Formats: sequence, C-alpha cells, structure tokens
Amino acid sequence: MDRTRIEYLLGRLSAGKLNEEEMEELNQLVSGKQRADFEAHVAEMMAAEDRGAALTDNVLYDTVFEKIMQADKPARVVKASFFRRNQRWLSAAAVFLFLVGGTYLFFGHNGVKSPTASVTLKKPEKEPGRNTAILTLADNSTVDLGSNGDRVIGNQGGAQVLMKDGKLAYKQNAAGAAVAYNSITTPRGGEFFITLSDGTRLWMNASSVIRFPTAFTGATRVVELEGEAYFEVAEDKAHPFEVKMGDRSVQVLGTAFNVMAYSDEASMITTLVEGAVKVSSADRSSKILNPGQHAVIHHQAPGIEVETADVEEETAWKNGRTYFNGADVAQIMRQVSRWYNVDVRYEGEVRQLKFTCTVSRKDKLSKLLQLLEMTGTVHFSMEGNVIVVRS
Repeated sequence: MDRTRIEYLLGRLSAGKLNEEEMEELNQLVSGKQRADFEAHVAEMMAAEDRGAALTDNVLYDTVFEKIMQADKPARVVKASFFRRNQRWLSAAAVFLFLVGGTYLFFGHNGVKSPTASVTLKKPEKEPGRNTAILTLADNSTVDLGSNGDRVIGNQGGAQVLMKDGKLAYKQNAAGAAVAYNSITTPRGGEFFITLSDGTRLWMNASSVIRFPTAFTGATRVVELEGEAYFEVAEDKAHPFEVKMGDRSVQVLGTAFNVMAYSDEASMITTLVEGAVKVSSADRSSKILNPGQHAVIHHQAPGIEVETADVEEETAWKNGRTYFNGADVAQIMRQVSRWYNVDVRYEGEVRQLKFTCTVSRKDKLSKLLQLLEMTGTVHFSMEGNVIVVRS
C-alpha cells in the first residue's frame, strides 16, 4: 500500500474533492482486508510527526465505532489527523473520520476519552429548505414566489418581471421610465435565484433580503443586501456595480463573489471567486481582493482583514452543499436554524469543540445531527420547533 496514495486520498477527502472512484477506493481501504495495513500506515505517519498514538488504543475510537456500526446506514471509521489547507495534513489534533453513505465528518477530540451518553434513539426531524421567497413590489404589495408555474408578474419601473422555471427575471423594456425599487426576501428554510435587468445573476441564501432598482439608469448599479448572496455581475465598466450592507460596501466591475452579512454572525465576509472587488468598511478603510481571497469585517472591531479563502467551503451553499470547516456547535446551529427553519436552545454548558463535515442541503436535519451525535459529545432533542442542544 502506497503511503503517498493514502495522504493524497485523505487530503482530497478533507478538501471535499473526492470523486466517486476515489471515495470507493478509500472505503475499501478502511473496511476491507487492507484495513489493518491502512491503520498502520496512518499511525506511522502520525508517529513520524511525534504526534498521536496507536489507532486502536483509544476508548473513544472503539465506542464511536460501535455506535456507527449500529446506525441505519453502513459506515466506516478511521482515525486520521486534522487537515488544514495551508498546513501539512498531519496535525496535532487527532480526528475521527466517518464515511456514512458518502457523507464525512472530522471531529477534533483533543484528548477526550470515554463519552458517557449514547446516541439519541429518536432524532429531531425537519425537512430541508426549498426554493421560495416573497417579492415586494414598488407599491408595497407582495407576491409569493414559492408557487410553481411560469407567469408574467407585471411591469415595474421600465422592466417586465417574469417567473420561469422557479426563477425570477427582470427584462428592461422602457427607457426613461421612473425608477422603481423591488425587494426579495427569503425566509428561514428558503433560497432563491434572480436575474436583474442588467443581466447580473444572484443566488440568495436563507433569511436574506435584497433591495434593487427594477432597471439600472444611473452612473452606478447599486443593490442593498441583508443576509447572504452569491453574485455573478454582468460586466459593464461604464457602470460599476455596488453591493451595500448598511455602512459597508463591495464595489465591482464584472466578477463573481459571495457576501455573507448576517446580523447574528460575528463578522461580514466577502469571498472573491473571479475578477476583483473593493471592500469598504464603516471606518472608511478599504481593501481590494484578488480571486481566492476573502475580506473579513468584524462587527465590533475596526478595519478589514484580508485572508486566503476556502472558496469551496464559503460558496458550498450555492452549489447545494452544507460545509463546515472547523466550526463550533454555535456556528453550525446558526446555519441549521436558517436553513431548516428551526429555533435553537442550549441547556447546560456545551463544549466548544470544532467539527468539519459536509452534507447535501437536500438532506433532512436528522442526518446532520446524527453525524454530530456520533462523537458522543453533543446531543439533540426537539420540542415543537425548537432544537434543544445538550452536552
């Protein structure tokens, strides 16, 4: 067995880039006759770094493995080292890697030993979010965009508003018409796609609001955002595009980028995929991003931090995935609340552990919570529409 191949497969898995053939190859290594050799190779790599210990000597490893084998779906488990994109894949914290029906979870246990609680038999259940939103027209009347069917919604400020295949589009058809403003609101458990009158395409995540002119007639193209959206801006160098989030803004010419600006998050993050953007904060500082970077503006601190971004992670929602990379329980549950339209309550002190996992946004809530519960460190129950989180 090639040690380099093992490193390659675990690195690909951690990055969320395993194809079906590679996933099957890793499953065979973990569960087949080569498992002992596989574990020995991983242990050797960890020992070479003077980190970790033998795979089979940890009580938590054995306990979690038993839980997984009792689950509804076939599962595999192997102890590996936590992978960070800008570090060596072998790191100080050992993790558990669960392969459950194509879904994986890394859990940084940092020396935790035997858990005392068992996996909850009855999991909280909730259907995933769907394609739905509310359109508010210039006269403050509203249109439910969650219903199926192609239709012409009407004319708004020199643009025709069309609904087709579950997507909304504005078609500018009258020059010189008075400017009108519309807004689109996605509820918790909703997402939506819009094409603006200039051809800019945007994907709205749950619990978000976008306000925009139905036709762009001025020197700049300005929209206002609360929440999260992914933009593919139609190029027009003569008319720069600007996204405003209160007293902060992102200015572009033609590019693809994601803006996460939820009020319940600690910071606003702009992630650049293509092109170039200028990010400005309330204290009038500004930074220009290159593709593969993100700008972080903390709500309670001045300035802008520019860092290398995990673009795949930060735009995963737009591609139908939920992806957490080193997220704590509170971060995970804020996203759960928005996408599954639930409230969250904490009972007792919940340990501040870090999780890395990915699931499809089409999966029911129970699948994600079951993965987290398999670590034996956090447990969930449901009271009405409230998820109760306990250690």
